[in-house]
Amino acid sequence: MHAGNTHDAATGGVMPAIHQSSTYAYPALREQPEHIYTRISNPTRDAFERAVAELDGGARTFAFASGMAASSAVLELLEPGDHIIGPANVYGGSFNMLKAAGEARFEVSHVHQNEGPQAIEAAWRGNTRLVWMETPSNPLMHITDLKAAAAVCTARGALSCVDSTLATPLATRPLALGCDISMHSVTKYIAGHSDVLAGTLTVSSDDLAARLKAVRNRTGGVLASLDSYLALRGLKTMALRVGRQFGNAGRVARALQEHPKVAQVHYPGLEDHPQHDLAKRQMDGFGAVVSLRLRGDSNAPERMLNALELFTIAESLGGVESLAGFPPLMSHSAMTPEAREAAGITGNLVRLSCGIEDAADLIADLHQALERI
Repeated sequence: MHAGNTHDAATGGVMPAIHQSSTYAYPALREQPEHIYTRISNPTRDAFERAVAELDGGARTFAFASGMAASSAVLELLEPGDHIIGPANVYGGSFNMLKAAGEARFEVSHVHQNEGPQAIEAAWRGNTRLVWMETPSNPLMHITDLKAAAAVCTARGALSCVDSTLATPLATRPLALGCDISMHSVTKYIAGHSDVLAGTLTVSSDDLAARLKAVRNRTGGVLASLDSYLALRGLKTMALRVGRQFGNAGRVARALQEHPKVAQVHYPGLEDHPQHDLAKRQMDGFGAVVSLRLRGDSNAPERMLNALELFTIAESLGGVESLAGFPPLMSHSAMTPEAREAAGITGNLVRLSCGIEDAADLIADLHQALERI
C-alpha cells in the first residue's frame, strides 16, 4: 500500500497525478529540470517504479511497455556471440525471444532447470553470460532453485535474470536469493485487472541500473504515464487479490486431483509435486496457476473448455477473473512441436489461471465441464 512513497508532492494527493506531458520546460538554457523527456523519465512512471523496487528489494526498477519489451531489454546487456542458458519449460513468448536471439546474435541452450544447478553447470560454456530463469514456469509450474542457480552465475561471472511473474514479489524475491535481475509481466498479477500491458526489470546494483537505463533510453520501450498510473493502482490491492487467488488455486488443485477424468495436476502446493519442498522454502505461497492433464481422446480439452461457464477461454493470466486455455494452441502455439515435446507441453494439457471468484463456484464449474469429456 505504501511502497515507494507515491503521494503527489505538488498537491498531497494520495495517488500521483497522471503526467501526460512528453516534454518538460527548462527554466533557462543551462538550467536542466528534473524531468527532460518522458522516454527518459516521467513522474507517474517514476512513482510506480519506486513502488516495485521496494517490493522487489532492488536498487532500481525500470518499467516497460510490455513484459516482452522488458525481457528483450535484458538481451541488450549482452555482446554478440554470448551464450544464454534458458529453461526448457518456459512461457512461449520468452521461448520465441530466445529462439530469435539464437538465430541472430547469440548462442542459446535450453535445459530443465528444475533438475537443479547441475543442469545449468552441464550446459555452461566459456562464453556463457546470461542464465534466464522462470519460476514457477509456465505452464507446468516447475520450480528452479534460485539461490543455487545464482551462486553458479556469480561464481562464473554471468548475469542471472528471473521471470518471477507467476510468483509475484509477494511470494518470491529473486534478488534476495542472489539473482541480478527480477522481471515481471506487470500485465498479470501486479496490475491484476486485464487492462494494462506492462513489464518491469528490477536490478540488484547501481552499476547494473546505469547499464539498463542506457538500454531503455536507447531502445525507448517505456511504459506510458496512464498505464503507469493504472499499474500502480493495481499494485496497491495486489496482496488482497493474490492472497485470494493463491488460496483458490490450492483448493482447485486438490479438487482436481480427486477427479477421475484428470490424469495429473501440476501445482507446487501439492505434496506430490517434485519440487514441493523447494517451493515451500523459496516461496510465500504457491501461485495461482494450475495445469492439468485430462484423460480421454485428443478432443477432450476442447470439449471441457467450451463447457466452462465461470472460467473464460483467453490468453494471459493473473487477472481478477479466472481464465482457461490450451497451451499447444494458445500461449505456446508458436513453439515447434519438437520444442513443445522437449518442454513437456504435450497431450491433453489445460492451463487454469484462478481469479478471485468463490472457490466452490470455480470447482463446481470445472466439475460440470469435466463431465462433458
